[in-house]
Amino acid sequence: MKQHYVKTSNHHRFISGIRAVENRGSSEACILLLTGSPGTGKTTTVDNWGSETFAILIDGVPGMSLAFVRDYLARETNTYARGKFAQHEALVDFFQRSRYPIIFDEAQHGLPNKAECIEYLRRIAERAEVPLVLVCHTSEKHRFAEDRLAHIATRVSAVVELKPASVEDCQSYLADLCEVQVDDAIAAQVHTQSSGRFRLMANAGRTLEAIAAKGGKTSLAVADVKGIRLCEDAMKSLQRGGK
Repeated sequence: MKQHYVKTSNHHRFISGIRAVENRGSSEACILLLTGSPGTGKTTTVDNWGSETFAILIDGVPGMSLAFVRDYLARETNTYARGKFAQHEALVDFFQRSRYPIIFDEAQHGLPNKAECIEYLRRIAERAEVPLVLVCHTSEKHRFAEDRLAHIATRVSAVVELKPASVEDCQSYLADLCEVQVDDAIAAQVHTQSSGRFRLMANAGRTLEAIAAKGGKTSLAVADVKGIRLCEDAMKSLQRGGK
């Protein structure tokens, strides 16, 4: 499988959200909340955009504190100053000069203590006038709308939910990344077996390449994969095992 980024419908959803933040009426509403189920490409999407925009990425971890975020930002930006106020001002200056966005992945880990970690990042992003992208699983999205977090929720300009791949997305994905040509019927089979989850589509692509290599072929038709499981959805297997 090739490794380059494929601009699927989820990419276009995300970019539309970024445009909404950039064109916001209120300078305070600098936040985009990006959500999606596992395998819908959240990390891949923000990694690609982040590399293009030189965004500073913060990975959320359980139990993280404000001091942790401050130190994380200092390391990622190579910005250090004595004292908390001086450090904050130095970080604001860094982002004002660089115009780099901030991405906070697994952002639900920044919600404890009235979301003080997110609030710290938000204040920097707001003053520097750069986007702050918060990334979380769809099941965590509702937590950002709690009354006690209104100071965060009211500053969200766009909420983007990434969806499972469509059949058309699957066709484009395999055409761009798979080292062997496949017909539309195979793409439809991959779509069904993967439930539109991109990481499973990647596994299917590798299986297809192995089948083609074994048969000495450069292209495959649906008859070549008849009765073959191209990828395994472990979540479904676990659910079956639990019944």
